[in-house]
Amino acid sequence: MDITIRRHGDTVIVGMGERVDAYGAGELDKALDRLLADEKLACMAFDMSEVRYISSAGIRSIVRTLKKLKSRNGALALSGLQSYCRNVLDTAGMTRSLNIFKNRSEAMNFLQSVHWERQALDNWDRMEKMDSPIGHFRFIPGENTQADVKVVGSLADIYHSRVDETRMFSRRFDQTEYSIGVGGLGEVPDDYMNVLGTMITIGGTMAWLPTDGHDLADFLIPQNDTGSVMIRTPFNLALSGGFNEYIMFESSEEGGTTLDKLYRGLFLLARRRRRDFKGVMGVAAWMQTSELLAGTLMKSPIKKFAPENKRTIYDPANSDDWFRRDVLPRYRDVTCLICGVGVDLSCDLSVYDQAGLYAAFYIDPATAGDKGQILNNHGAVFEQVAMPERMVCLDKVVREVSAKAEFKDMRKLRDKTRVTRAFLGVSYTQKLLRDTSGWQGIAGERPVSRNVAERRYKQEADFPNVPEKREAELNKFKQFLEAQQAKLSVKKD
Repeated sequence: MDITIRRHGDTVIVGMGERVDAYGAGELDKALDRLLADEKLACMAFDMSEVRYISSAGIRSIVRTLKKLKSRNGALALSGLQSYCRNVLDTAGMTRSLNIFKNRSEAMNFLQSVHWERQALDNWDRMEKMDSPIGHFRFIPGENTQADVKVVGSLADIYHSRVDETRMFSRRFDQTEYSIGVGGLGEVPDDYMNVLGTMITIGGTMAWLPTDGHDLADFLIPQNDTGSVMIRTPFNLALSGGFNEYIMFESSEEGGTTLDKLYRGLFLLARRRRRDFKGVMGVAAWMQTSELLAGTLMKSPIKKFAPENKRTIYDPANSDDWFRRDVLPRYRDVTCLICGVGVDLSCDLSVYDQAGLYAAFYIDPATAGDKGQILNNHGAVFEQVAMPERMVCLDKVVREVSAKAEFKDMRKLRDKTRVTRAFLGVSYTQKLLRDTSGWQGIAGERPVSRNVAERRYKQEADFPNVPEKREAELNKFKQFLEAQQAKLSVKKD
């Protein structure tokens, strides 16, 4: 069997011939033994684009190599699998445990991230550190890419309970990898419209709390996103562009640090350290939570359930019918995978598209108060899992927790939830992007193209039945933001 070996930096690419049977696997093992004699070799790619047949002998070679590289904190990537070989690996139950990519480029990008992780762990003690009154922060460099928040629908529609089928979106799981919002699962509107509830997608898991009166969270972990099961949502915020920075936080406060204090600390450090911080921050994290307090949405925010007094669902006259707010901790000492977005109201938020800001963070000025920040955090709750002392790849550890830990619940987190340790991925948001893909449009009709969907959605969103009301909401929200910035600027001076 023909075997080719190429080096790409610290990675070795092994190409092989058409048949990896007993004979071919023997030849492959000889080549691999020579390569793996180099103890520094930790990452390898198998280019299998020419392989038309593989047997159990070939699978043993793959498993043996994988174990050897993992023992060196490295990885093996397979690329270019033909259909027969993939079916063999499926039959052997191997595909879930292997890193399989469509082409060599994707495989090399993955292995590059593994190299980065190994280097970051080796340099852990030299990473930037900072102490504060609430705890200790360690900063790990992230991706040098633009981070955005994709805004689906409008939070104002939730506040005013005016959702109907024309304001619903259907999203694939891979479109909402790290996201929060309101949503549900189901094939047709009758399956989900009346029970829409708070939701989170994180680490490949979608968890949501149906408003069906049972107060029990549900979840789905897709092993293969075929697009046949869609997330239905009238409002969703999805982190886009990766994490600009990772932060390991250890609280120095007795009993842990509250979420609102942690965000204040993150905002303060971002203003001091990051030129790319404009006032909006996306966060995903593994948190060790000593006390978890939740706010629970009790009704689906659809038109037919809207308050008769025409006020928001957060209005004091309506709030008790719509929400249950924990006064005492719902859970103690649990692991929580969270996704959230925070707004620092002391920043000049005019740099963002104001319609996007309104859609993403609308708050009723009459009930907002003077907190200096807007926070929206949802969490998937698990039985407590021991957190490693050192971590540099959030996506990896989040997927491990969601796959192995026992799921307990999903909740919108109250700001007084307490955190003892956390590993955070932070996105310093540059833009708020309105995303209309998957818009369901007029009931019974599906737009035939994205351009048509965007045009029709804009017509309905910008010119609803009550355009004056929406315009008034936007103006009040802008005035609220300006007033908050003015107050907080005076305090800082």
